[in-house]
Amino acid sequence: MEAQHGSHTPTTPTQPGKAFPSDVTGLNQITTPVEVSLDDGDTYLLEAKAAKQKIGEQWIRRLAYNGSVPGPIFRVKQGSSATITLKNSTELPTTLHPHGLRVEPQFDGVPGISQNPIQPGQSFNYELQFPDAGIFWYHPHVREDYAQEAGLYGIFIVEPKNPDSYNPVHRELPLILDDVLIDPKQPFQTEKVTHTLMGRFGNVNLVNGLVGPTLSATKGETLRFFALNTSSTRVFALAVPGVKMKLVGGDNGLYENEQWLDRVILAPGERAILEMQFLQTGLFAIRNAKPKNPVTMAQIEVKDGAVETLPVEFSKLHKNREAAQELSAIRQQLTRAVDRKLKLTLTMDHSKLPMDHSSMGSTGAIGGIEWDDEMPAMNMASDNKNVVWKFVDEQTAKENMSINWALKQGQYTRISIFNDPKSMHPMQHPIHFHGQRFVVASVDGAQAANLVWKDTALVPAGSRVDLILESSNPGNWMAHCHISEHMEANMMFKFSVTP
Repeated sequence: MEAQHGSHTPTTPTQPGKAFPSDVTGLNQITTPVEVSLDDGDTYLLEAKAAKQKIGEQWIRRLAYNGSVPGPIFRVKQGSSATITLKNSTELPTTLHPHGLRVEPQFDGVPGISQNPIQPGQSFNYELQFPDAGIFWYHPHVREDYAQEAGLYGIFIVEPKNPDSYNPVHRELPLILDDVLIDPKQPFQTEKVTHTLMGRFGNVNLVNGLVGPTLSATKGETLRFFALNTSSTRVFALAVPGVKMKLVGGDNGLYENEQWLDRVILAPGERAILEMQFLQTGLFAIRNAKPKNPVTMAQIEVKDGAVETLPVEFSKLHKNREAAQELSAIRQQLTRAVDRKLKLTLTMDHSKLPMDHSSMGSTGAIGGIEWDDEMPAMNMASDNKNVVWKFVDEQTAKENMSINWALKQGQYTRISIFNDPKSMHPMQHPIHFHGQRFVVASVDGAQAANLVWKDTALVPAGSRVDLILESSNPGNWMAHCHISEHMEANMMFKFSVTP
């Protein structure tokens, strides 16, 4: 039964601060992203600049890479390298974080750890390597809550060296999920980050940057979707009712074993490789099949037509022997003892939150996940000055940026992450490690049966999730919650990997 909570009404009015620009005068309308193939050694210019988008009857100000939201869809080969030159034509400093890529640390895009922010009018060359096949993406790491939500994000599709690693399909499509909050009463403020309690939930869903788009398919086609959640805080339960969905891969590659799913849960930053075969004509909804109030975000229109017969049957599930072989070394680590312990919690300054706190511990969470903003007044009043989200190292009692783990290259580390259900507001946290990859070893004591390389994992409220981190990439790195507002409210820590 869902927990009940009261209405949280401010006892005193909040004072608005200085907002980021919202004027769209003279701005170009956003365009459809282009698909760019990068060969080994290529260079590409990426410009971050303001643009406008019409949502409903309202024009809103966006930030876009090369004029599109999402930005260019990059296709690269595993094992290649490329240089992305980012030109900053926005009003605030920025960086580019190549999320999930095991790059050299100076190109990871984290101010204070990797590089200085790129000031307006300046540029920076990111020399990127693509050692792993899978879905990766790029976004800023300066005021991520604003800049990424305003539209600065894009995707890397890294194709495996072995062309037979993936099943044959007719076409491949990105499925980039997002939501935006269209409300002039809740602007992004320049001097503080708001909505830090639960994150900024949107009231408009976007798929590939559009509201309610219609994708096309031909009867008999098998499609591969590269799904990505770029939202600030919303968890999506991605489903296409009436169509069989095969989960093939995750963040950084393929699962050991394919599996059928009715829906795949994607937290902010998480990705999935999905295959679907369309055997009937008609309209099929792309849904956020959340437990309460599920919504349609887009649709797929399937029409009659001729399609080529594929050499592999879609109806069969396959074991990916190549992935299983690559994961065999870390599979042997699944029963190792815990090396590091983290607790996820928060503190709040009640004196700066003019609210009724009598039922703060009660939420509308189902399965440890808050699927919607059930406490909008409290959430709107929270900011990075009155809420601090925390990683607590349970072995040293250090918190957030006071944590600085020293790991050795080639080492495996079992990290046990406990999301404290007794905190003032327990909620889910997608935890992202920069520069490395890991597997989920267990959830609430149940050992993982089907492994995949990841860099972001969801830890529901009240759960304990154990990761096996592979320290493969030397340098200084960051780990953080990928709810943008939580990261901006200090939920991050440092770690180093040394040869």
